[in-house]
Amino acid sequence: MTIDMTRHQGDKNLPLVECTDTHLQTYRVRTDFQPDYDAETGEQRGVTFIETEFPYKPSLAEVKAFVLGVINSQTDEKILSGLVWTPKAGGDPIPVWLSTENQANFKAAYDLAVQKNGATLPVTFKMGEDAEGNPVYHTFETMEDADDFYITAVAFIQQTLNEGWQKKDNFDFTPYEQALSPVTDNTNTNEA
Repeated sequence: MTIDMTRHQGDKNLPLVECTDTHLQTYRVRTDFQPDYDAETGEQRGVTFIETEFPYKPSLAEVKAFVLGVINSQTDEKILSGLVWTPKAGGDPIPVWLSTENQANFKAAYDLAVQKNGATLPVTFKMGEDAEGNPVYHTFETMEDADDFYITAVAFIQQTLNEGWQKKDNFDFTPYEQALSPVTDNTNTNEA
């Protein structure tokens, strides 16, 4: 299932599951409700959420696949662009782009440096981009620098995966099950 991660805005009393066309039996399923605050007043003006549309009444298994897919996509996105690393030797924090390709390149360079006792250093990598979209490079001069980055990146990936697994394991699908049951009046809401 391809997940559209576009955030939508709406009223905080929107139902998790909503039949939007009783004739065609079109349903919208929503998840990841987050408060949406007015920038000027600081007051909550509604919620943001991720939703998908089914051209039929979905089964609970399909709803679970959607919700877990959203959590997986959020976990992947955090791994990809959520790490900011600060070199121990000093310097500004560096945003790190941990695509699968970059992870493999970092690991290959690190493994080679370890095998050769640092003889392959210095090595320079494009780490990511700054807030303005300019490339950010870092040159690993020492094994201490390479060790620190590699250990930090691996720990960040593992922590992010653990958080995603925990979120999936603890997710309560009861409100969705109730919303899909034939006796529901679809007034089930998710207070944010």
